[in-house]
Amino acid sequence: MTKRRYPALLVLLASLSAMTGCQDTPRALQQARDTLARTLPAPYFEDLVTESVSVEGDRLVLLVRSPTGDADKTRQVPGFDALRQSEQQQMASLCALPAVQPLLGTDAVLVRRFVDRHDTLFFETELPVSECPAPPA
Repeated sequence: MTKRRYPALLVLLASLSAMTGCQDTPRALQQARDTLARTLPAPYFEDLVTESVSVEGDRLVLLVRSPTGDADKTRQVPGFDALRQSEQQQMASLCALPAVQPLLGTDAVLVRRFVDRHDTLFFETELPVSECPAPPA
């Protein structure tokens, strides 16, 4: 009889854990947003500036602006896909930020949205927090 209860208990605990993570996500996103917002605007790379941070559903969105770039023209340049790929690889660096730590264990997704001076989208990169690399031991 004990053997039958054990799997049911595991299923119940897993369900409760999943629900708790979902319920904690909005609060953790707001906390991360508030912490990051206090540091912005901040230089990102070359002339790019991380201008703002917002919460969109389960996504923590960092807006990165190019004050001189033109998204439509840049998307036509050879090497644009390599740039996008490079930025995607840089997403894991967000996982180490102290402000992002409250998101660990939630369903949150980290997003960098790159726009030009007219708010035209270059591209977005994203990383579910569940895919953040484990911190070094």
